Amino acid sequence: MTTLKKTLRLTRAAWAAGCAMLCSAGAMAQEVIPVELPDERNMIGAGAFAVPDFYGAEDYHAEGAGFLHVNLGNGLWLELLGQELRLNVVPGYVGQNFQQLSTVRAGFIYRGRPSRDNDVDDEVVQRMQRIPIASELGVFASYSLPMPGGNPMHKIVFSGDAAWATNTVYSGAAGNVRATYFYPFPQGLGGKPLLGSAGFGLFFTSDHFTERYFGIQGADLALYPELGGVPFRPEGGLTSIRIPVSLTSQLDPHWSVTVAGRYERLLNDAADSPLVRTRGNENQWTVGAAINYYF
Repeated sequence: MTTLKKTLRLTRAAWAAGCAMLCSAGAMAQEVIPVELPDERNMIGAGAFAVPDFYGAEDYHAEGAGFLHVNLGNGLWLELLGQELRLNVVPGYVGQNFQQLSTVRAGFIYRGRPSRDNDVDDEVVQRMQRIPIASELGVFASYSLPMPGGNPMHKIVFSGDAAWATNTVYSGAAGNVRATYFYPFPQGLGGKPLLGSAGFGLFFTSDHFTERYFGIQGADLALYPELGGVPFRPEGGLTSIRIPVSLTSQLDPHWSVTVAGRYERLLNDAADSPLVRTRGNENQWTVGAAINYYF
């Protein structure tokens, strides 16, 4: 009972801290910061990233992002990466007669997808209909495949998630599938441990999601005379590919520094949108750095 009470207290405290950091993050912060935590140590961190002004933008601006990982006991944890909060509910073990579930993680995800308003550089997009922040709730799962050599940091992590808007911004789901390779460099950097990662992911969206963020209709039609008054209503499906990379240097047992980036290529109807073709770019980048403290 004491262990259960301690876990509940940790859960409440971690959830409160995560929500506070989530609410304090910028409204325009990217919904998926290009950082994936390689292990499950308790940590807190902060970083700064250059992100697109809006989804499909040509221009960029700087945004801050918070990071948090809190272990709740028996393999359960709460994790914050920028605008994304995850709660793992798969225990590390479920009894003496069961194999340890150290390679499987699954649980719930909350995400604040950024708004699009007049706080952008592009003069035409400034005048388009505002899209408020989307509050998303969903599920995630991941599997870690250990690589030969016995180093637990040398692995491939396969993961996926799907989320639905809890407000009325869009209907249908938005989801990701990805694989990330982690490689601990044997020489390190200046005698310090150095961990690299590279991944590949696919981003899928519903018809209404794609229409909401990339469609041109209603009052916005007047801003795009090349459409001749005909609405552009894109369909969902595979919306983009994402390629994240990162390097993390462990400065000492408590501190590390991460540099990270992600290239995203918009595809299909999203790339064909006049919003992207005439006011933005199908090539999207996110780059930045973060400092982390382990406790």
